[in-house]
Amino acid sequence: MAQLKEIRDRINSIQGTQKITGAMYMIATTKLRHAREHRDNNAVYFAALKNLMERLLRHLPESEHPFLRVSDKLPEEQIHGYLMITGDKGLAGAYNQNIHKEVDKLMRKNGGRSKIFVVGDTGRRYFRNHNVPTVEDFVFSSGNPTHHLGRMILSYLLQHFQAGGLDDLYIIYTAMKSAMEAEVRVRQLLPVRSSLDIDLSRDVPKDVYNEEFIFSPSPYEVIDAVVPNYLNGYIYSALIESFCAEQSSRMLAMQTASEAASTMIKDLNVKYNRARQGVITQEITEVSAGAEALSSI
Repeated sequence: MAQLKEIRDRINSIQGTQKITGAMYMIATTKLRHAREHRDNNAVYFAALKNLMERLLRHLPESEHPFLRVSDKLPEEQIHGYLMITGDKGLAGAYNQNIHKEVDKLMRKNGGRSKIFVVGDTGRRYFRNHNVPTVEDFVFSSGNPTHHLGRMILSYLLQHFQAGGLDDLYIIYTAMKSAMEAEVRVRQLLPVRSSLDIDLSRDVPKDVYNEEFIFSPSPYEVIDAVVPNYLNGYIYSALIESFCAEQSSRMLAMQTASEAASTMIKDLNVKYNRARQGVITQEITEVSAGAEALSSI
């Protein structure tokens, strides 16, 4: 009987866990649907902003603006900045682990010439547990991406870049390739010419070649005004994309956990029925043996 009670308690425990994973699956599904709506709405704006940046850079004269100038330091002397976007919670499959692995790889490649900026509680805990110093742990949640948060992050990063603390700046985030697959992306933000990868030696499209741009009051001030908006749009897009990927990964993880719980419950029910049948058989055998002993007296 003790074995039966143990199996029954385990079934009840797994069923309780299955209810939690089922609820988390539904929550992740709802959050993912809303996040994808924001992502799709933002995609049109960001595509137009990126196109504007490409057109401007094709017509800009050579400029020594810090946002455009590529560092002339030797590769072994350059300091690389990495903005890392992780989640606030676990239970999302390999979502956070893949980001950590990518950043670790970049840090090993650059030695001690990396500065890490972290968004998300899991990233903060990871570096704290591994005694890796970070320049800034943005304390706000990664689960509520807004343009305002993007501007706050960008303002801090630009301070470091313009003060000469960084030679270039990259963003590491997770993007959804499909509903079932996500990938970690590393994209350069600064200098802007390198981030957009514009080859000015190629033939310019006909509709672009005939454009006339008037930079007022000056190209330098135009860059000052346009580039931060472009970078803010990029960071905001990455925050939304990361949030979508996190919810998708959590949804798949909870679905897998629920299916595994169903399989375990099924196996335990079979085990419980066998044990119960064994107890019944033993009781019948004992009753039969007792009856036979009494009849022989």
